[in-house]
Amino acid sequence: MNFAMRLRELREENNLTQGAIASILNLTKANISKYELGRLQPNIETLKLLSDHFNVSIDYLIGVTNIKKVESNYLSRIPIFQITKNHPSLFIAENISGYEYFDKPQELSKNYFFFKIKDDSMSNARIFKDDLVCICKQDYIEDNKLMLIQVKNIGIILRRVLKCGDNLIILPENHKYNPIALSKKDLEEDSFKVIGKAVYVKFYIHE
Repeated sequence: MNFAMRLRELREENNLTQGAIASILNLTKANISKYELGRLQPNIETLKLLSDHFNVSIDYLIGVTNIKKVESNYLSRIPIFQITKNHPSLFIAENISGYEYFDKPQELSKNYFFFKIKDDSMSNARIFKDDLVCICKQDYIEDNKLMLIQVKNIGIILRRVLKCGDNLIILPENHKYNPIALSKKDLEEDSFKVIGKAVYVKFYIHE
């Protein structure tokens, strides 16, 4: 058994088309086809993606062993969520745009996800459109921290949140965007929800 045969076997066992597995893992259908025909060999990052998705070891994936058990001594995979107009809610499969690896055990990694920034509202904090922000899930505000929040009639946004007595001030990091003031009444009427706190940003080079 080689990699090409094993990949096709795993895909068919999971009732996935080449297009489906390509979409789930942010690969191209053409490359999946080439892998299964033995015309292209994957790099280590792609092997990790595939082995984690199918819950098998890399050795099993490339045909070295017939033991499926996945090794637990490398990075955990966590999803990247991206808000779209058609799917304004966050934690749904349609909003998963890919995956990143995370240097925490699988049990801890369940508390984290990446959020893909959709605009330049946080540019003065060096967070730009399409950057990935690692979010730790929590349902409470930490004063003067960058929080991923959901605001009624606005949606899911990353902002700095300040506590002012019983009120909250939601601050962008770009003067083109307006701050938002939320009163105690707004908070009691469920106009606001905390999704998590920003832990770090995966930066890209922006021209």
